Amino acid sequence: MTKASTISSSFNSPQQWPHGRWLTVLIAVNLVIRGLWLCFVHPPQLYDFQWYYTHAVQILHGQGYVWYGHYTAYWPMGYPFFLAALFRLFGPSVEIGLIANALLSTGVAVLVYALTYTVVQSPRTAFVAALGYTLLPSHIEWNAVLGSEELYTFLLMLSLWVFSLHAMRKRLLLVALSGAVLGIACMVRPIAMLFPIGVLVYERWIARQSWRQTVLVTAIFTVALVLGILPATVRNWMTMHHFILVSTNGGVDLWQGTKADGVYFWSWDPRVNPLLPYQQDDFLENKVGMHVALSYILHHPMSTIVHGFAKWFFLYWQDTNVVGVTFGQLRPAWSAGQLLAAEVCNTVAYYVWMALAVFGLWVVARGKVQVRPVWWFPLLYVAYNTALFFFFPAWDRFRYPMMPCLAVLFGVGCSVLWGRWIQIKGRQNLTIE
Repeated sequence: MTKASTISSSFNSPQQWPHGRWLTVLIAVNLVIRGLWLCFVHPPQLYDFQWYYTHAVQILHGQGYVWYGHYTAYWPMGYPFFLAALFRLFGPSVEIGLIANALLSTGVAVLVYALTYTVVQSPRTAFVAALGYTLLPSHIEWNAVLGSEELYTFLLMLSLWVFSLHAMRKRLLLVALSGAVLGIACMVRPIAMLFPIGVLVYERWIARQSWRQTVLVTAIFTVALVLGILPATVRNWMTMHHFILVSTNGGVDLWQGTKADGVYFWSWDPRVNPLLPYQQDDFLENKVGMHVALSYILHHPMSTIVHGFAKWFFLYWQDTNVVGVTFGQLRPAWSAGQLLAAEVCNTVAYYVWMALAVFGLWVVARGKVQVRPVWWFPLLYVAYNTALFFFFPAWDRFRYPMMPCLAVLFGVGCSVLWGRWIQIKGRQNLTIE
């Protein structure tokens, strides 16, 4: 038996439990951990999280999605409208939003299981991948604030999983459904609007489809994505009288990327910030920000490249942002030493987790385990998401949607290491006997 086939056997060995039992345990673990977290950790909702809550309440009360007294598209409307729908059913409450986010996080774990199983066809490995995601400290801690990450990531993973089913069954209806779901996700966070590029790359160079089939699948996915976004675009046209797909802050963020790499940047000095005169006009502010940023990039290519790599470093180098918005806001206040300890624990856990995911990537890339080609698809999203942050300020919060994709490789890495350990123990037992 070759080394490769021995390692592969850990994926194909008979499974003791059916899918239902693996999923029951997974959902129970998620609900218990996230439920206990919400019961005992109650930071105030500040920054973005306060914005989402207050604007959802305004929408609930019929005031519309407004800022400075006029309709806005500065931030994507998906999450505030989602909260407003919840508040209409259950009443305005931070706790309702947090419970919804915890349930969405549980749903993400279930989708990690489903996507991993599609790749490796092993319930045990799929469970390990989903459990690894479940136990990642920062992804538990983010549930204590009203961020849009959980909703976006759930929709993203649903889209990736549905597309993986198309990769297995070759059903164009699944392509359309995947694109539509991703379009809805773009109303929450617009970062995936250009991901049809990933679909094209997968179909042509990984699935090795003909150009005719590649163009057909990419076109169906793109049209469905646009239709998913359409409600936001129509709303923006009717209320703001401009063609705005989902959000107008992309130009602002791009301009900020010319000023900072790993932190949020803003200045109230008009000599530094050309956007100040346009703060009450979303469309013009975005247009000016885009123009100034592109002008800087074209005239400073070397600086853009150097700072692009710096942005990638800040995107991946630690896992601390959530500590400041959760533990850092608690009363009585935590000491600096306690906050530092929390940051170190988060980051160490993240490094170990990523090391296992990178190991999983290595064994798959080397062909030491047998996986379906669709394993490339979530990895393409990671590459796409990372590439965009070559230009935008980046820190670990923006890595959130990529971690469930990497969890697939985490599950593979853990399963291979477990299989090797079992082999070593078996040899030792044979030697003793």
